[in-house]
Amino acid sequence: MLFFGLIFLLGGSLKAAEFYVSPQGKDSNPGTKEAPFSTLCRARDALRDLKKSGKDTSGSTVFLAEGEYSIADPILFGPEDSGSENAPVLYKGIPGKSILSGGISLDGWREENGIWVANLPKKNGQPIYFEQLFVNDHRAIRARYPNKGFLSPEGIKEEFPMNPKTRKAPKPSTRQDIIAKKGDLDLLNSVPKEELKFGQLIVHHNWDTTRRIILGYDSNTRTVQMKGTPMKTWNPWRKTSLYCIENVRSAFDQPGEWFYDGCAGKVYYHPLKGEKIGNSRLIVPRSNLIELVRFEGTKDNPVQSIRFEGLTFAYTDSPRRLAMMKPAALDPSITGPLDQPGPSQFEPNQAAAFALAVISMDFANNVVLKNCRIEHIGEYGIWFKAARGCKILDSIIQDIGAGGVRIGSSRVDKYSLSHFNVVDNCIIREGGRVHASATGVWIGNNTEDNRLTHNDIGDFFYTGVSAGWNWGYAGIAFRNIIEYNRIHDIGQGALADMGGVYTLGTSTGTRVCNNVICNIKSFGYGGWGLYTDEGSEGILMENNLVYNTTDGSFHQHYGRNNIIRNNILVDSGPNPQTGVSRQVAATRIENHLSFTFENNIIYWTGGDAINANVNKAKINIRSNLWWNTEGKAEFGKKSHEDWIKTGKDEGGLVADPLFINPEHQDYRLKKNSPAFKIGFVPFDFTKAGVYGSMKTIAP
Repeated sequence: MLFFGLIFLLGGSLKAAEFYVSPQGKDSNPGTKEAPFSTLCRARDALRDLKKSGKDTSGSTVFLAEGEYSIADPILFGPEDSGSENAPVLYKGIPGKSILSGGISLDGWREENGIWVANLPKKNGQPIYFEQLFVNDHRAIRARYPNKGFLSPEGIKEEFPMNPKTRKAPKPSTRQDIIAKKGDLDLLNSVPKEELKFGQLIVHHNWDTTRRIILGYDSNTRTVQMKGTPMKTWNPWRKTSLYCIENVRSAFDQPGEWFYDGCAGKVYYHPLKGEKIGNSRLIVPRSNLIELVRFEGTKDNPVQSIRFEGLTFAYTDSPRRLAMMKPAALDPSITGPLDQPGPSQFEPNQAAAFALAVISMDFANNVVLKNCRIEHIGEYGIWFKAARGCKILDSIIQDIGAGGVRIGSSRVDKYSLSHFNVVDNCIIREGGRVHASATGVWIGNNTEDNRLTHNDIGDFFYTGVSAGWNWGYAGIAFRNIIEYNRIHDIGQGALADMGGVYTLGTSTGTRVCNNVICNIKSFGYGGWGLYTDEGSEGILMENNLVYNTTDGSFHQHYGRNNIIRNNILVDSGPNPQTGVSRQVAATRIENHLSFTFENNIIYWTGGDAINANVNKAKINIRSNLWWNTEGKAEFGKKSHEDWIKTGKDEGGLVADPLFINPEHQDYRLKKNSPAFKIGFVPFDFTKAGVYGSMKTIAP
């Protein structure tokens, strides 16, 4: 005989509570299967009430029926919502069908000359504002010019630039203009100034992305007028930067695009072939709703032992008025009153480190997400901010405004560690759709003993995995494990200075092993497969397969005591700016041992094997196998024999490694491979990536 709610076992002992939630329920109901609640918050509060009455709610379960649950504000879980280590509180849905949504449906569409148009709904008397539109479960393209690719400016102007020596600016906000090449922006000639303020100009400059509201356009001088915080002297906009324009009427010219008309209070959509108003659903995120769930405890009283299974989290925002500008730089002349909805602009930040996440964990222990989905979102998917033993398993994070997973913090705080967390068997894809500089997974400061294993991470515009967050020999990022991941299709010609795996700062004990990293394509320099950047220290990179990269399979800017061992490094193409091709590179020359490079196979076509600083820096290079398919392997313009005489690569060989089928990325070795002579130990690169049922979903 089954009871819903509290159930007592024979003998009077207490069995964990069960509550039910359904979109068709009512929060005034008792939460049984026959009379469910309508919201997850009501079920959470019912468990709180039980705990207040003295009942132990460990092991309790909340079942969420199929359907969409509208979320207007973040759902908060505190210490009072905790279960126990062996009996967590479970919130269980139907995979892919129990959806916690921060979106609202746009209704009232009508067709005008093949274009759909609707009046903008109002909130507090003002039209709602949004920069993302989802049609039939996919992200629509905001009107964009050019439709594909980017433009480069003829010139850059800044009114009050930062002093390059002091790195200080005379004013917190400054005028910044782009001068377009002739003919590039003729489409702006007829756009009214008031309408133009709802447009944005997006600039990709090396590893950063800046989003600016367009204040005006002077067609005589071809100048786009904008305003924002002063450009960083170490990475300003340049003539080689890439840019595009979004949300101007004259760019609204392709099926699948949409346009927000803030002046007329309307939104337009150009339907794809086969789409009909009657059978289409168009959703926008609620304004300023970035987070859907927040676990928030304290150092002495954390949230503990809560588990989500089979839940989908979808449709969140990103626009924040003048995000990342200091208070003194907030300028209402750009968009009008800051307390009213309107366009946003974002300051440049490597890895989109300013971004929030749909699910955040601050002082949380043993919180687990399994078989969940996070999709159609504005910023990051999940943030283990100060978390211990938390996990996301067998889950999908996709169609992401920023990145997939964040672990740790940008600041150094040894009292707020994020450690022993796990990201395993997850698919993280289609990222950077709003903030292109975001990473698939970001592991920052205050991180120790976290594990990123067996994931498929792909389709991002910057780095796949970023580990460490200190530009120099410091930071707290120790013993993080990055193993058996498939990291692919990174960069895509939009940004530079990136890596399939990118590291910073002291990271003693960190392992980057048994990953497959491929298709890393930068714009300009730096589409490296493995990239130890400033101050990287104490890292082991072993048994990785890296192929089809730009500007080098491995590069170290500067660092010490890193070990690069037993990797297969294949086919790094030439630097797009210089045309120079090299497979292994170093930048800064220091007095200490920079890295050890041993027992690797390096296989490529054309160009030099190394850059000049590999010979100048203190590097232990020994026992590697090199093969240029054109038959001429050069090492700083030296033959291998002459290179060995300089003290480099003792025990190394130049010989065809005899891959089974390199043209089809089968880099297994034939039995008679000379790689065995240099001490190379074969590893099974097919084990990288997701496993089990997730393998059928991965691209």
